[in-house]
Amino acid sequence: MVLVLISILVGVIVFFSSVIAPTVFSAVDEKNAGLFLRAFFPKYYIFGIIISSLAILSAILIEPALGPLELSLILAILATFIASRVMIPAINRARDMGESAKKKFNQLHLLSVILNFLALTIGIILIYLII
Repeated sequence: MVLVLISILVGVIVFFSSVIAPTVFSAVDEKNAGLFLRAFFPKYYIFGIIISSLAILSAILIEPALGPLELSLILAILATFIASRVMIPAINRARDMGESAKKKFNQLHLLSVILNFLALTIGIILIYLII
């Protein structure tokens, strides 16, 4: 079950990064893409937190100790939580400030991408180690 949940998490991150985001930005103007992503991101991150939490619970049911698997998943949840609750609101504020905050927006966006990539990397490594 742990492998399935981690695979779902990795699949969702890859699907968002390689299909949804590029499609949104190529299909609609920047303003509407921003509106869509502001509505989408909270659900995306909550889904990641829920799936990762279920994976941790599944792992603990198999082996009640906190080992590398559980600690790695906690790190993935932490990265996702920070992106969701800290980075996204800050990114939205910077975007709302317009051109004067463009540099700040780019920095915050890069950090959120790094956090998302961290969760993805953890997931891929865990899949490799479980298999």
